[in-house]
Amino acid sequence: MDFVDATDWARISDPWQLSNWKKSPFQMIWGVPMLPCGGPSTQCATNVSDYNLVASGGADGYYKTLAKNLVSAGFGSSDIRLGWEFNGSSMGWSICNQAGSGPTSWLNDFVPAFRNIVTSMRSVSGASFKFIWNPIDTSNSSCPGVHLENLYPGDSYVDVVALDVYDGIGTKISSNATRYSDLLNGVGSGGYVAVSPNAINGQKFSAQGYGLKWIAAFGKEHNKVVSLPEWGLMATSQNAGGGDDGYFVTQMADWIKANATGPELFWNSGSGTLPLDIPNYTNGNTPVATAAFKAAFSTGS
Repeated sequence: MDFVDATDWARISDPWQLSNWKKSPFQMIWGVPMLPCGGPSTQCATNVSDYNLVASGGADGYYKTLAKNLVSAGFGSSDIRLGWEFNGSSMGWSICNQAGSGPTSWLNDFVPAFRNIVTSMRSVSGASFKFIWNPIDTSNSSCPGVHLENLYPGDSYVDVVALDVYDGIGTKISSNATRYSDLLNGVGSGGYVAVSPNAINGQKFSAQGYGLKWIAAFGKEHNKVVSLPEWGLMATSQNAGGGDDGYFVTQMADWIKANATGPELFWNSGSGTLPLDIPNYTNGNTPVATAAFKAAFSTGS
């Protein structure tokens, strides 16, 4: 997985990262920004005029060019994480204000912008992209007043439904099991629920948020592939994370095997996020979680 540079439209439409991965053996997942950020990081203040531009179709040409460049580089069948974590507060296309306290005035731009980008990229000869609709677990980030179902672009624009899940919910709690239960139910800090999802085929989510239970049910309802493009450990100093939490890894592995049908990527880098202990690669001082990961996913070879 890699992320397209969000500095400006030129870098979004012609990413320098493509040359790094050209001729690689991997099925690529690309994080594609819905707006330029003025710098390579996608965490930035929202540029409202650019959001309006995308929603009105004025940026379609940039995304057609991006698709042509992806196809030309051999990535025409890539997975596209378009506007990932849109219900957080730090991305340039966030539909929540940067204080995380409520929806933004450009909330209604998200769906038309998403649809325009998908339509533009699919129109390119040789393109067979799979588009991922990808909120983050509301245990990790929530936006009061927003039903995520209303931000779903529609089945014809989405191939994969996904959730990002990290082992930290903002409030120190009594046990790893309790924290995981909150992630399962999408319950935020101290049991807080911003908005409860609508019932799905008789399954109710009262006093719950948008968590692992919900994305599994939502994927089945829409007959979509279910994915976790980012899941990982959080340091105890970051968002009241679980640190070296083998319980989280084991429970997530069980959930993945029972529910996931698409890409599942462990986030193995960072400071607030903790990597696994992999010789000559990473060392997060996570012996318990690393052992749990190996036990869950090793093929024994």
